Amino acid sequence: MATREASEHSVARTRREAREFSSWFSVVRAYEECARRYAALLGCFELTVSQFDALVSIKALGSEAMPKTVAKRLLVTRANVSGLLRRLEEQGLILVAPNEADGRSVRCSLTAEGLRVTAQAQAAAARFVHAQLAPFPTPELDAIEHQMRAMHAHLLTLDPVALAVDDESLRTRRR
Repeated sequence: MATREASEHSVARTRREAREFSSWFSVVRAYEECARRYAALLGCFELTVSQFDALVSIKALGSEAMPKTVAKRLLVTRANVSGLLRRLEEQGLILVAPNEADGRSVRCSLTAEGLRVTAQAQAAAARFVHAQLAPFPTPELDAIEHQMRAMHAHLLTLDPVALAVDDESLRTRRR
């Protein structure tokens, strides 16, 4: 964190830039800590975040849980989800079987153990979210959600490559 804090102060040239960097690093720090602790929570169930997300997706999709629909729901490629599903099957948490309606595809379903682990991990995840946000009154939660949605929408409008190329040092390196 010392490097981040040093760069936070050394990059800013104005008070506004200092405030922007301070705010940005606060969001990044909070996200990283949340992700670390969430991963640790799921580790108690011998799951990664991706594995948990896949189990929850398979449970929600029910009979429509085919690798391509799981991948679409997780916003990953079919290739990425294949290894994930294989590991879950090796752990005995899911069953991958030929699709009876279409012999060319396969369907995923939770095993009894997969249902048990998913239910326990979902309950723990709900407790985690509640504990994390308990100190904030409802109006603050509404404000946080509004600000994060606005930030996400704005991020979608930014072109990081164009912003990088606008940097004089990058222009001279690219020549």
